[in-house]
Amino acid sequence: MAAIDAERADAFPVENLTDDPTTTFTLPSPWYFKPEVYEKEVEEIFHKSWRVICHASELSEPGNYVTADIHGQGVFAIRGRDGVLRAFYNVCQHRAHELLQGKGTVKAVITCPYHAWAYAPDGGLRSARNSENVKGFDKADFGLAPVRVQEYCGFVFVNLDPDARPMHEWAPGFEDAVMQWFPDVRDVRAASQKNFDIKANWKVVVENAIEGYHFPNSGPCHKELCDIIDLPGTKLEVHPNWFAIISPPGENKTEVYSWPAEGQSDRTGYFITLYLWPDWIIYYWPHMKMISTFLMRPTGGETCVVENAYYNVPGEGDDETTRGALDWFNNGLGLEDAELNEGVQRGIRSKGYYQGRLFAEEGDAGHSEHCVHAFQSWVKDAIRG
Repeated sequence: MAAIDAERADAFPVENLTDDPTTTFTLPSPWYFKPEVYEKEVEEIFHKSWRVICHASELSEPGNYVTADIHGQGVFAIRGRDGVLRAFYNVCQHRAHELLQGKGTVKAVITCPYHAWAYAPDGGLRSARNSENVKGFDKADFGLAPVRVQEYCGFVFVNLDPDARPMHEWAPGFEDAVMQWFPDVRDVRAASQKNFDIKANWKVVVENAIEGYHFPNSGPCHKELCDIIDLPGTKLEVHPNWFAIISPPGENKTEVYSWPAEGQSDRTGYFITLYLWPDWIIYYWPHMKMISTFLMRPTGGETCVVENAYYNVPGEGDDETTRGALDWFNNGLGLEDAELNEGVQRGIRSKGYYQGRLFAEEGDAGHSEHCVHAFQSWVKDAIRG
């Protein structure tokens, strides 16, 4: 397709992005840097989707809470003394001061640090100093504003859309896939986290994570990845609001990271990637005794942070294979991916590029870009309605 002046291109037309992944072009380049596109994404995607905020184990006891920022909207989830998990906007109903920071445990009430209004974990206003002398004041009128929350697949998700469908309806089959490939997901605990600050649009980062077409050509660690998985045998599954990328074992390449001897591992040699719209992935590397997650968190229209979190069953995850896999990704493959993403972002602003052609052949071959097509289609539908 002939290049046009991308700076002057309208942000929202999507000519040539069709429903057929085998003939379609990509989203136009302005969708990856225009401020008005990102502003629209915040409202129509991030404020209307289920967003992970923590593992459920972090909210297992009464009073446990975790705060999160959903693109400018502060929220927190808290476990009540009645055992019920609830979530609220993180704002006092008096003069709008933020109530909580980080994560922790509240003993009895949530007390605003500004004027000491105090709220019960169920969101009700417990006390407001001197309110008995204020004409017509009724504490029942000033409870915290609720947010949709759901414990799902061992994690806690929130959604700012009060009309959002429950997650099992919104992403049918995802929980079954998680339990099939990550059967101990509810038993794990947070172990460590490696963040990558990337100068690229969040969509560039997601697209890189959901296709294997670049694996054979994109750096020494990517070539090693092709040695330890069977890329030609990889299968892609596209479902409503989620994907599965199933890569069978390849050769046991001990020079990539320490490999268990045959019959000495109770972990699969598969590389499993389950993606959940819009920005979360749960995955693991072959024989690794940990579960990993990716959260692609935009910090602007052309920057994001990838929060790569690791979870293990207590007492596991300190074996040589798992340590080697972590080091290989954190200090090798992950850095290569960050460089690739930033190279795309620089190129996507070029006046010599406007729209590319996706590579997607018939079938579900792992080197195809079917998942990228589905992802871009979902973005288009969310923005254009």
